[in-house]
Amino acid sequence: MNEPLLGFEDFKLFCYVNFKVPSEVTESYKDTFIAKTFPYFKYMQTVVQYILNERELYIFKNNFGFLADSQKRTLQSIGDHYGITRERVRQIAQKVPEKVSMAVNKISQRFFNIDKQFNYDLDLKKEFLIINDELVKKINAKEKLNYTGKFYSLILAGTLQRYFIAFQDLENNYKNYYLISRKYREVFNFKSFFADVEARLEDRVENDYEINAMEYLGKFTMPGQVLNDRLKQICRRMLTDEFSLGFDKVHITFHRNTLVKLSEHILSILQDAGRPMKLTEICKELKARTTRIPPNIESLRSSILSIEEVVAIGKTSTYALQKWQTVKTGTIKQLVREFLESSDEPKHIVDITVYVNQFRNTSDKNILSNLKLDKTNTFVFFKKSYIGLKYKQYKSIPGSGDKSNRGRKPRVE
Repeated sequence: MNEPLLGFEDFKLFCYVNFKVPSEVTESYKDTFIAKTFPYFKYMQTVVQYILNERELYIFKNNFGFLADSQKRTLQSIGDHYGITRERVRQIAQKVPEKVSMAVNKISQRFFNIDKQFNYDLDLKKEFLIINDELVKKINAKEKLNYTGKFYSLILAGTLQRYFIAFQDLENNYKNYYLISRKYREVFNFKSFFADVEARLEDRVENDYEINAMEYLGKFTMPGQVLNDRLKQICRRMLTDEFSLGFDKVHITFHRNTLVKLSEHILSILQDAGRPMKLTEICKELKARTTRIPPNIESLRSSILSIEEVVAIGKTSTYALQKWQTVKTGTIKQLVREFLESSDEPKHIVDITVYVNQFRNTSDKNILSNLKLDKTNTFVFFKKSYIGLKYKQYKSIPGSGDKSNRGRKPRVE
């Protein structure tokens, strides 16, 4: 008999003696084991079914998040299902991952080259392995399973213990699971590092803040050890992929984790635009940023007007940031009055339009119409489209120097 076959027979007997897996069940994996295409995780699923009793298997499936299609049930609901106390369920649950880990450890210690019998494209020479969604989907599809990264992490941590260590808490669920090269075991405390980041993210963060990367990571470097560039890159990968933190050459950025208020969205929209915006424009942009918007346009108008940093521009349903000093917030009539007050003589409608158009997109006809509808009797209209202020005494009236007007008082329209 050749060596691979002897290895398989030994494996079959070992699993029967230690886990009570029937020999005929393991025998069905013989060809793949010898061909080094052993569906290892599928077989470990079988092992789990034999080492756990009925209650333990139920807890395994419903309490730890090992199965992708299983919602975590509370200890109380599991207790109600079996007619036992919540505390008793907790005691049983504590032993479940331990039993699975012990089985995996037994296999890897007896068959320390078991990783040579399967192929998941894992580079065991790397300094860390990432069990991410891509790998999980690949294994599930290949072996027709439905497990999560947490389960695969638990199995691989024991199987590859010669090369790697695991540090993530089984009580928590993560986007990715990491196995770190054993050479870092006495160099960096990854468990404390993860726990500290999680604690920071559980706090209420109102605004983004930065911390010095080297100082922060240095807190978790073991005494007498050095935080080298490679270790820093591993930490960077974890912080960005797992926690979505910012990490440049110098700083780690913890991002805001509170909901953005409506007023903050509006201020951000105006700031990003860098110009006054109409109510309809703000509404459109707001819908693109959040689902939490006022029920109608009038409610949005009221919300905008309640923001101290925002000012309304006349009666045009246009809004600007108060800090934009170049933005005039008055009505067209107020802008014209401001312009005329700065002059000792009436101004032609063309000049007035040029001034107003610095702040409003309008026409001379619209301005003239606005002024003539004014009920405060503020403006006076001269011939040839000159306009002045009623209360001002003008020494000369432009356009009144022709012969037909000589010696006559300028006619007011």
